Amino acid sequence: MEEADILDSTLSALITAFHILHRYKILDEHGHISVRHPADPSTFFTSNVPAILVSSKRDLNQWRVRDGLPVTKTHPTTGCQIVEPDEVPEDSEHYLHSCVYNAYPGVMSVVHSHAPEAVVFGLCDASGSMMQPTYRDAGYLGSSTPIFDAAKHYGLLPWSHRQNLLINHIRLGDAVAKTLNGRGHGFDTWAENIPDAVWRAIHVRRNGLIQTAAMDQRGSTDLDVIYLSDQECRDCRDTTNKATPLTWKAWVAEVERSGMYHNEMKDQRQR
Repeated sequence: MEEADILDSTLSALITAFHILHRYKILDEHGHISVRHPADPSTFFTSNVPAILVSSKRDLNQWRVRDGLPVTKTHPTTGCQIVEPDEVPEDSEHYLHSCVYNAYPGVMSVVHSHAPEAVVFGLCDASGSMMQPTYRDAGYLGSSTPIFDAAKHYGLLPWSHRQNLLINHIRLGDAVAKTLNGRGHGFDTWAENIPDAVWRAIHVRRNGLIQTAAMDQRGSTDLDVIYLSDQECRDCRDTTNKATPLTWKAWVAEVERSGMYHNEMKDQRQR
């Protein structure tokens, strides 16, 4: 397959991933998924457009990993929307993605979500998230995920920087790359490919729902909630905590048959 075809296939999968994550209530009018350029790992693609509206390369932007700045010249052209540095929206959180890619060369896809089912577990005054792995599909969470608290990093930013919890500065991005939950904001997860990143994001939300129900049940009984052990977490992470080709195929079929989403790139490839 030619390099251009590989890139188009990757970007088409990225558009579909936006739709899947919206369908599964991971992304709403906010949140985003990104993918590293398959032939140029020093750049990545994401979108500032609400997930349900992402439909073509024109809704995507290309960014540099090393400093989070937009790519303004590409050879050959990618067909994505060009954004000049002074045109980047103030609420763009591309630094969250660039800093994760910079810290972890093996990461190929990053998800940032504002799903309330996960946000609630980052609100307590603790160094680690209250979210615990409740079932086998959440083993990759581990048992001691740190919380990102933006307030602890505002002192490193220019005095005029607004304290609005957005990850819109490279120093905030570097700090959040080491965490899962963000106080009063959302959660981040990543993987070595788009399907696995989608899979992880879906199961963060599901784990939050299960744990909330379990904690409510514990509050009305004398029973304790038993979470996965460290060994169970490791073994689940290494064996079953990933998307299979059939899983991805099922997600794609679901969004296509819903009639809610449009992927121009896939339509063009099928002609």
